[in-house]
Amino acid sequence: MTQELVEEMENQTNRWHRSAVILHSISVILGVTSVLSSIIVATFIDELGSFRTKVFAGLSAASVAIIETTGVGRKGNGFRQAQRHLKAETIRFREGESSVKVLTQAFMEAEVMIGDLVIKMPSTSDAEQN
Repeated sequence: MTQELVEEMENQTNRWHRSAVILHSISVILGVTSVLSSIIVATFIDELGSFRTKVFAGLSAASVAIIETTGVGRKGNGFRQAQRHLKAETIRFREGESSVKVLTQAFMEAEVMIGDLVIKMPSTSDAEQN
């Protein structure tokens, strides 16, 4: 029972680690895409022509919009914090310095650190104020 519990917690920390890496990678890729697209538009506007300028500008805007509306970087940070929190408590549990109750509490706290996916869409009143 105890070894199975430790294995399950270690598997969960590994899953959360993978999720953090994936989300952070997506965040970096979207950020780099946005910056490079903006630089291309600003630098080569005459050479690109109207259509390509619109494509790169749209790509930049879409990348920023995805980052901002999904909070992909924040979500990755939540997975990373949860992974660290549960890993530390799993180590204490494995060394006999903790209990099943405390480990279970750490798991629940880690789940709260991850949180829910929240899509931030500006309301029409926000748009009117700007």
